[in-house]
Amino acid sequence: MLAESLTALAGAGASALIGAMATDLWQGARSGVVRLFGRGGEARGEAIGAQLDEDAALVGRAEPAAVDEIRTELLPVWRRRLLLLLEEHPDSEDELRELVARVQDGLPAGHQVWTQSNTARDHGTLFAVQGGNLHYHQTAGRQVPPPADEEGADGTG
Repeated sequence: MLAESLTALAGAGASALIGAMATDLWQGARSGVVRLFGRGGEARGEAIGAQLDEDAALVGRAEPAAVDEIRTELLPVWRRRLLLLLEEHPDSEDELRELVARVQDGLPAGHQVWTQSNTARDHGTLFAVQGGNLHYHQTAGRQVPPPADEEGADGTG
């Protein structure tokens, strides 16, 4: 299993790659990713390049209102591919970090991040939004009973 830092790197790499599609940074981002995957052989690099071209064409052809949705759908696919790359070629980590930094630095603010991770633990409640607003109003005095597994033996909690 990969360390959390490598999982985060794969997510950042996918986010930067997806954000670069249909921008002036695309060819540089594409070339960097093809080079990384080319470590598995020239044919693999070419196959990845063809997939990148197809995905970038989807983004480029989309109506403006659909671009974010398409990028969101592509994100987990490229995150998974980059995770597999890092598993197979751990020595690619530094090169991927450099590529991510270079691409993110060149992207406009609204295109730098296409992923978000949110975690609620210990019966916590999580509210999250990406690229918008969230309004939450809590009613005073509302009590939530504990889950059944936390109640005492007599059922009183």
